[in-house]
Amino acid sequence: MPQAFIPELAWFKVMLYVATQSSEDLFRMASVCPLFHTLANTSQLWNTISMAKYPDHPSWYHGNPAIQLFLQQCRACENPELLFREAFEVFFMQGNVEVLYGMCIAATTGYMEATYLVGLLGMSGFGQSKEDAYERNQGCFETKIKPSFLCC
Repeated sequence: MPQAFIPELAWFKVMLYVATQSSEDLFRMASVCPLFHTLANTSQLWNTISMAKYPDHPSWYHGNPAIQLFLQQCRACENPELLFREAFEVFFMQGNVEVLYGMCIAATTGYMEATYLVGLLGMSGFGQSKEDAYERNQGCFETKIKPSFLCC
């Protein structure tokens, strides 16, 4: 059994690496033993997986059920990179302001691109004065609350 020789945290880090490389390999690894299955289903794993390997447009994955499952699990665990990508696309392509709440979640977790965009939108006066946006959004990143300009 793997945990007899290597600490669980080390296996967890290995699984994080595998998940950033291939969702299919992550699913295969999860079927190896009970420990891997348990680790593969932790929200922390799905929340921290990098989406860098996967192109930005989710419709490209409709033909691959393994990747669809991967994206669903990342969404359920509020993976900040996936939340950012989806909010970015829906906001800029469809003009749906409500999706910016997902952008704020990604920003409060420290996802750099989301933090930058939330700041730009707030400073642009999106829904309020620039001064109010600056003042109110300063607290968003410190207290992890929804920025005031998303309430419009």
